[in-house]
Parts: sequence; structure tokens; C-alpha cells
Amino acid sequence: MEDLFYESNVKRDQGTMGKLFPVFSIIALVIFLVFLNGIPILLGFNIIYFTGMVSFGLCYLVYRAIKSLNVEYSIEITNDSFEVSKITNTKKIDILADFSIKEAEYIGSVTSDRFNEDLGKAQFTLNCTSKRQYEISDDNWYVFLKQEGVDYIVIFEFDPEMYLMFRRYNPRKTQQYEQ
Repeated sequence: MEDLFYESNVKRDQGTMGKLFPVFSIIALVIFLVFLNGIPILLGFNIIYFTGMVSFGLCYLVYRAIKSLNVEYSIEITNDSFEVSKITNTKKIDILADFSIKEAEYIGSVTSDRFNEDLGKAQFTLNCTSKRQYEISDDNWYVFLKQEGVDYIVIFEFDPEMYLMFRRYNPRKTQQYEQ
């Protein structure tokens, strides 16, 4: 039997608020720094060392906040192992879910009749799609799991290559896929 492998990376769309946040935060920072550094000088206080350190710290915090918006999800399927990772700023990798496809209670489209029932049972939902709010469409599938007493759902963008792996390792609990 040959090994099966699938990998996909999905970059999270920031939306309009995600695109406007850096602009407004930089403008607000510049205005605040002008007041923070300018008012003491106008009043005759020589505390530029203190205000300079505070300014540097604030600039760094705004930089980190802007960079933390750069999020992408990585889905790796190796034989029956399904791993979901969150990559922040193309450097920090956090493993969000790691399970066997054989453990899945159900694998199917979010348009299936069972999705709302499973969503009600789940204690949390892991959205690994490119949008902040997943869409109810045939392009998005989900896995309903129970691991260590916790019910949860992983929603991801479906690729037909995944279907072969799902049917191979969990044929009874995988929804039929018509190509």
C-alpha cells in the first residue's frame, strides 16, 4: 500500500478592517508621538530620554500588532494523520489540531443536513478557511471529532484529492462526493 500525502496552505483574508487597521494605527501613533514628545519640549521639560523610550516601545507594539494580522493555516494529511497548524507572520507555527482520520465522527460538506446538528454539539469550531466567517458552500468541508472528551469541528477548504484519503481511512463516516 502506498503512502498518501496532501498539504495545503490557506492565507487568511484580512478584510477591509484588517487593511484599514494598519493605516489608522500608524496615523494615531504618529499623532500621539508628536504630542508625547512635543508638549514637554514646549513646556521646557527635558525628558526626551524618557519619552523617546516610551515612543520606541509604542512603535514596537504597533509593529507587532500589525504583523500579527498576517495569518495562514496549513493542513497536512499523511495517510490517516490530519494536522492543522496556524502560521503567524510566516514564522510562528502553532499546531491547532492533530488527529487520526479514523477518529472522526463525520467528514462532509458544510451544506450537509448533519452540519447544524454537529455544530450544536461542538464545544468550539476551528475555522481554517481563507475568510474570517466561513461560507456555507460545497467548497467548505468539516470534520466533527471527539478527542479527550471535547467535541469540536474543523472547517477547511475542500480539495478533491483529500476525498480519497477520507474514504480510504474512514469510509463509513465520510459523505459521498460527486465530482
